[in-house]
Amino acid sequence: MKNRNSRNQRKSTAYVVLSFVFFSFFSTSVFSQSNIDSVDLAKVLQKRKKKFVNNNYLKGIISFTDLFPKCYEEKDSSEYTVQNDIYFIEKDINTVWSQYKNIGLEQSFGGHLVKFGFLYSKPNNKLVYLKDEEYSGLQEGQVLFIRLDLLKGIKKLVVAYEVTKVDDENKIIQFCYMNNGISEGSQQIMLSETDTGNTKITHRTFFKSKSKFRDRRIYPGFHTRVVSELHQNLINSLH
Repeated sequence: MKNRNSRNQRKSTAYVVLSFVFFSFFSTSVFSQSNIDSVDLAKVLQKRKKKFVNNNYLKGIISFTDLFPKCYEEKDSSEYTVQNDIYFIEKDINTVWSQYKNIGLEQSFGGHLVKFGFLYSKPNNKLVYLKDEEYSGLQEGQVLFIRLDLLKGIKKLVVAYEVTKVDDENKIIQFCYMNNGISEGSQQIMLSETDTGNTKITHRTFFKSKSKFRDRRIYPGFHTRVVSELHQNLINSLH
């Protein structure tokens, strides 16, 4: 009887140990990339790469799960500045929509003003870098960290946005500004078909900060230059 109890105890102990090892391995695999410390700066292919982890968005937080979008609230619409930037492309709407969702990171962020650092996918709990082949297109829940090189590169500003909507039926993509940033609000890319069968692209931005002067006098001009570069990159990729 004692031998049987001894064997059962050994089996129980072995089971507990194996369960602990398995759970520890599984936990590390699943949760490690949500930690801010898991960003591999060697894969951030930009100068001053430390700015991508040393910024207001990540200050004082441990995990990317602590980030959340600060989207435009219609009930507070009077507090926001609204800006519309419009572009046209001589391609059918389905072709343009597919390209907006699937354009590669290097093509999308290959200009002079906007530099890609990395993205964190909330659904996949995974970090993706510029050269990663695993990138499979724009998806809801992706948090993009990009750098804006303003004033001919003198001012370098890291900003973060979350993809909060990819609407195939209405052909709308929405990004929201993240908490801990200077601005709050949303950016919407809306596609519509023209009378000639081509595509109209409306980039509508709702934004607010603590400075009305910034929102009305400074931000709009810089913002137009930035979004124009991104849309031009996409248009060029279709030719």
